[in-house]
Formats: sequence, C-alpha cells, structure tokens
Amino acid sequence: MQLTHYSRVAIVGGGPSGSLTAFFLLEMAKDLGIHLNVEIYEPAQFSAPGPKGCNHCGGVISETLMQMLAMEGINLPPGVVQRGVDSYRLHTDYGAVSITTPLDEMRIASLYRGAGPLNCKACTAQDPGQRVSYQSFDGFLLERAVAKGAVVHPNRVTRVSREGTLPKVHAKGMGERAFDLVVGAVGVNNNGLAIFDPSALSFRHPTTTKAFVTEIHLGREGVLRHFGSTMHVFLVRLPRVDFAAVIPKGEYVTVVMLGRDLDKDLAMQFLTHPLVKNCFPAEVDLTPHACMCRPEVCLGAADPPFSDRVVLVGDAAVSRLYKDGNGAAYRTAKALATTALIYGISRQDFARHYRPVCRKLDWDNTIGKAVFLTVDLFKHLPFLSRGMLRMVTQEQNLSAQQRDMSMVLWDTFTGSNSYASILSRTVHPAFLGRLAWESLNALLGKGVA
Repeated sequence: MQLTHYSRVAIVGGGPSGSLTAFFLLEMAKDLGIHLNVEIYEPAQFSAPGPKGCNHCGGVISETLMQMLAMEGINLPPGVVQRGVDSYRLHTDYGAVSITTPLDEMRIASLYRGAGPLNCKACTAQDPGQRVSYQSFDGFLLERAVAKGAVVHPNRVTRVSREGTLPKVHAKGMGERAFDLVVGAVGVNNNGLAIFDPSALSFRHPTTTKAFVTEIHLGREGVLRHFGSTMHVFLVRLPRVDFAAVIPKGEYVTVVMLGRDLDKDLAMQFLTHPLVKNCFPAEVDLTPHACMCRPEVCLGAADPPFSDRVVLVGDAAVSRLYKDGNGAAYRTAKALATTALIYGISRQDFARHYRPVCRKLDWDNTIGKAVFLTVDLFKHLPFLSRGMLRMVTQEQNLSAQQRDMSMVLWDTFTGSNSYASILSRTVHPAFLGRLAWESLNALLGKGVA
C-alpha cells in the first residue's frame, strides 16, 4: 500500500489540518518525483463573514506555530493577522498584574478562521472607505494548498465507506468515488466523524467538552483604546471554568471561555463579573451577541485514528488541551504526509510512524490536565494566588531569563510550549522556593509587592 504516480488522495475538510496535509503531501511528493492527485472537499466559504465561513475557533496562534509555518515558506500576511499580542493582563479575585512578552518579541497573533463575525457591519458597509475586509486564516492556508496543486470541491461529504480494497467518498452532487487514501480532517464539530462507516474506519471518538466564544464589537479605535495589543486572562472562581480570555482582534474583541460543559448561564456569570466589566467601556452591552457559539473542544484522542488507506488528522485525531489546536494540526499533518509518502498507507505503517506523534500529543494533554488542576488550586487559595502575583510583579524588572513565573504563565495561557515543559519548570526547587517565600509573605499580610 504505497502512494505512487497519479495516486488519488481525498481530504475531507479544508481547515488548517486538511490544507496543511495537502500542502505537505504535494510538496514532499514533488521532492520525491511523484505526481499526486489531491482533492479537498470543503463546503465552507472562508471568504464569507459569519457561519458560512466560521470554523469554531477563538483565533489565536502562538509564535511557535508562526515560526514553524515560516520555515515551510508560509508567512502570514498582514490581512490575516488582526493584531499582534505582546502582553497580557492576568486578573484574579485577589489582584491583577500585567505580563509583557518574556523575550521582548511578538509572541502570539489574533486572527479570524473565517472572514469576520456574524452581522459584521464593517464587512458589508456601503461606503467602501468604511468597509473592513478580514482575510481568513483557513482560507489563506487553503489557497496555499491549491497553489501546490490541490483541487477543491465545495461539495459536502455524506459518507466514507469501503467496498473491497479502496475507500469511497460519497459527496452531494458528485456520487461516490474511490481513492487510494482518504484523510479525515473533519474536526469534532458538526458530527463530521459520523460520516465514517465502520467498514472504512472503526475507532473510539475523541472525548470533547463545550467551550464558549462570542465576539463583541468596539470599533477599531475602541479596541485600540481599551485593549491595545494586550490579551486579558481571567482566573476567577466560577464553576467549571478553567480559563477565560478577552482577545483584541480588528474591530472586535473575542471572548473565549474554556472548561467543562460551559453553557449560556455560566457565560453570563462571567460576562457580568466585575473584573470583566471593568475592562470594557461602561456603555458596551456584554450580554452574548449574535455571533456566539459553544464549539466542541478536544479532551482526548481518537483510537485508533487510522485503518488501511483511511486516516484522521488534526482535531479529529488529537489536539492540544485548550491551546494551540492549529499547532497540533501542523504537527499531525506533517507526520501524516511523511508516513504516507515515505513508509506507506497501511494500518501497520500508520501505527508505526504516525501514531507516536498522536500519542505524544495525547500524553502531553494528560500533563496539561494536571497543570490546570494546579491553576484551579491557585484560584481557590488566596495566599497562593497573591504569592504568584508578587512573583510576577517583581519579575517585570528582571531580565527575560529570570522571569520564571511569567514565562510559565505565558506558555500556559498562549500554548507557546508543551505542558511537559511547563510542569518540569514548576517543580524545579528554585521555582518552588520562590513561590513558597512569596506565598508566605502574602499569608503574613504583606500584599502584592
């Protein structure tokens, strides 16, 4: 089971994992002197604002991913990056502190997966001078795949089956077609995984939970005045909320809540929390807006995410816990393309060469769950929270290499590093000693330094 001259590959889903898989397959095949026929099925219109172009994402990518994409020759244009975030302000029930970029460079970028929010008045303004055009991150990556030679079909796939040796893709308006390899880049929303018949792929679905995302319009000047290039992170004592952030993005700010089965009532508790309201102008309505959703986010991995000639990639296979889902899409897409072209497309090939990458991400997520349990402990123990704030405040006057707590928090909330790396730094005796000392000072009533 090998990909050879004129082998046919179907990729179901044109989001980051699907587009990057096509990009890597075609680029590697060219280097190997192999001509592949790669077809992407994607009905979403990434050039349209609102649900037609939405791909269920808060829209932040880490500097690690930007650097990896740049190494592949994929440089994000200014139209895609809505704002470079170079600092964040951490809010707790016991105080707040601002954390600048630990290495004094732009670390993360905010962007839209589609072409802007639902009811985006700036996108459809009659006056061309007032009109704002948001360039889609997903659309940009899809264009790069097309530039490499991929063909895009705007048809919705209803079923992937297997009759005999080859898998078959059933799409509306196109009937059924056989392929040498079918890649499922369907994510975990909209029941995309339900299209795979057991005959094509029998697997345990990845475990998921509900997040909450909404867009709040402030206008470009309002966003600049009240948020600038700072992301606001909230560690507040609300049930089932592990992490929440307000991210500046063009004419809007995006509110993202991550945790366990978040609902609209819990979102209202967060949006009306005094710490959140104080970040916005008094006249702004913070109730959930028309552009809001409760997307599924991955907590675990699919098992196994492959069979002969059929394989899952990106969120459908495994993602990073709460953070850097696009980074996980990059890693799994490149590992999948390498496996398929260098080793083969049998179940055994995927098990030997693709599964280790998925398992590494899944294991790191296990560590991530322990990290967020520790974060939850800080939210409920005032002396620990105040000790953390004291450490961060003092570190802002130190060199980047000495900002231990600041770097740990930055990597935890931006996804710029693995959870294993974060954990190893937090259990270092010097780190624990400083935290214990500052927490003791807080317990003695000395407050934030």
